[in-house]
Amino acid sequence: MDKEESKEFALDESAQQLYKQLEGIDQSQRVSLNLQLESELMQFLQEEEKKRDNYRLLIAQAACLFVDILAEAKSGGFEKEIHPKVRMLLNVLKKIADFSGRDSKITCRFRGQQTIREAVGAPISSPEAYDYELSMGDILLDYLVARKVEEREPTTGKALCANLLRAFTTLSDLRIFNFSIYVKTGEVEEYSGHYEGSLKTLVRFYNTENNEDHFLVRDEYGRPNINLTLLAATNNVRPDSLQQLVDKIKPRLSGPDPAPELSRFTTAYDVILATKSYQRQLKKMPIEVNNVHQLMLRSRTNSQQTFEAVQVSRLVLAQYGGDPIKVSELISSISRDGYRNIQSKIMGKRLSLATEFFDLAEGNENREVLQNEALQNIEEGLQNIPDEMYHGLNIEDDQISSVDEEGRKNSWSLHRKVSQLVGYFKQRALTKIKVREINKKEVEFDAVDYSVIARNCKVTDEEAEHLVSLLKECFSEIGRFRRVSFEKNIPGFLKYEENVFEFLWFYLKELENKEDRIALLNSIQLLVGQLNKPEKVMNILLDDIFNPTSLMRFSDRNGLILAIVLLRAYNKEGGINIELTPEEVLFVRAGLNQEIVKVATEFFRYNHEHVVVKVKRLTELLLQVSVKKAPQEEQMPLRFLIYLMREMVIFCALIGGRISRFTVSGVVREFGNPTSSFYQKVDDMSHILRGLKLLQVAARGLKRFADPLSADLLQSIASREPEFIALYDNPNHRVAVKTIMEQLCRMDG
Repeated sequence: MDKEESKEFALDESAQQLYKQLEGIDQSQRVSLNLQLESELMQFLQEEEKKRDNYRLLIAQAACLFVDILAEAKSGGFEKEIHPKVRMLLNVLKKIADFSGRDSKITCRFRGQQTIREAVGAPISSPEAYDYELSMGDILLDYLVARKVEEREPTTGKALCANLLRAFTTLSDLRIFNFSIYVKTGEVEEYSGHYEGSLKTLVRFYNTENNEDHFLVRDEYGRPNINLTLLAATNNVRPDSLQQLVDKIKPRLSGPDPAPELSRFTTAYDVILATKSYQRQLKKMPIEVNNVHQLMLRSRTNSQQTFEAVQVSRLVLAQYGGDPIKVSELISSISRDGYRNIQSKIMGKRLSLATEFFDLAEGNENREVLQNEALQNIEEGLQNIPDEMYHGLNIEDDQISSVDEEGRKNSWSLHRKVSQLVGYFKQRALTKIKVREINKKEVEFDAVDYSVIARNCKVTDEEAEHLVSLLKECFSEIGRFRRVSFEKNIPGFLKYEENVFEFLWFYLKELENKEDRIALLNSIQLLVGQLNKPEKVMNILLDDIFNPTSLMRFSDRNGLILAIVLLRAYNKEGGINIELTPEEVLFVRAGLNQEIVKVATEFFRYNHEHVVVKVKRLTELLLQVSVKKAPQEEQMPLRFLIYLMREMVIFCALIGGRISRFTVSGVVREFGNPTSSFYQKVDDMSHILRGLKLLQVAARGLKRFADPLSADLLQSIASREPEFIALYDNPNHRVAVKTIMEQLCRMDG
């Protein structure tokens, strides 16, 4: 910004004129298995993982360099000369940009949801204080992932955990709960000045011995604000000029006559960045630190709820804005993501922080609005916590307690509303056990159980009792599932449209008897075809299949079969018994439900890590079981695992996308190689034909991706027909091989 622009910026005359200049608010969001070495599919998956590990190492290097530079604030050394680490940081950012080929952003955020057991040889008194997460797009890196990277990359990943832990410790000491570094393509010299200027400002800001404040810009609460200070420095705007603008915005945010158009903004900084007139004048900052916008409670459906979420965040800022980490912890305690994958030893502390917010809101005139918004978010967060965690909690009145691994009892006092919510989920965990055993005569439900089911399914207690009776009718006197009874009761189940699938799937997916599981699969297809909200069902299935544990379960195959049913606008298998998806599904194109396909592709994009880990684990287990080396907890028939991989391939082929393509291509390469470990080491010859049938399906799926190289690959596989025939000296085998190889040559998609 030149001097004339700076002068114009500084001379906005009044609050009234300011909002004439706003020109509207920008509505866009800102937002060791030896077999592995012998398996082409494992190599394929490991190559993908290696690429992501390379990104992780670069992201970690950039983050550690950035934090090291901030640590210079304690010594003041940065002011004397440009630190060599700045140049190193810029070179790492350029490597990241060159690898990705596009502009991107490195983000680091404080979570406080996991514990770190060791810290460079010394125990940590409050291990959750150093639980940060680095990310760039769908690539994530925290301390636990870093340990796996160290195992996979013992040379380049050496000391990764120790370096990250030092960086996270420094961030905690500096009270930094998040930062973002924008990665730009182009030559370093083109943008180095912006980064160096921002880093110099950051070091001045965090220099604990620096008492000067003439370069600081304060927020609407009168507290020094790093991002406003960076904004002024980046654009060569006098700090006092930007301060005038903040002071004009303040009454329109939180004064007696707030501006309606600003109701969805948490801070004055957010308002400035979202105002179109200033977007044209201001350069984008290459670095942000402690941006509260990233902590904002995510709105669920409409603008009114967005307004409520903003009020919650503003209340926390007004009270605790001087302690950034406390702000982060408190907002996390009343948000959905704050309970995602949380460890049991942290949960009590997090709920006690939520109680602190509820107590704070008690003195506010909008108490009910604020508390209800927080309560809804907490409920959504607690929804997916494993039942085992609730079994370990003891609730008496408004006290919650648990016993840790060392046998020590920890207790917390909770606000009444928070205590009641946790009590509901503990009771829900107990009621779930009853429903899972509903086929046993001795299981009886009481009023408490019906109340829990009613709340879970959003029905009345009487309707919950009816739902349980419908479910009981689906089992015989000896506890076997009866398809006829289930199908007769489908109209009754459909009355509870919104939650009935989740209810049935959760309780019935792991029926002990295989025949019962298959009967349920074929029955529930009919129900799924009549639901009005298939998008929700798809998300339920994918969340369950690609869960963070990545363990294989018998329900995974049925889940994928149902997901494939959902992908199609019409499914002719509804009235017949199936145990596998017909291969002909891979011919379907116009008959796909594009809205549901979008749900699936978005899930794969946002859960890339879990999808890759699940496919990799399935591949490992398939190869292990083929030579009888599978771990005890995942002992499954090889036939089942082959069929599970078949369903995975079909699902991936139908939805498309990068992850899907490399999965299908990897299966083709693995089972299209007669010298692969699967064919060479399997001791049951019947599985060879199943492997070839899987190849046939995967090849059909690969053609859907219109990859020009796939035709050459399939021709190359077909040319190895004699090697496939030599795998098993059997006439039927020879006929099958010839038929499959001929089909590979003829495939036209």
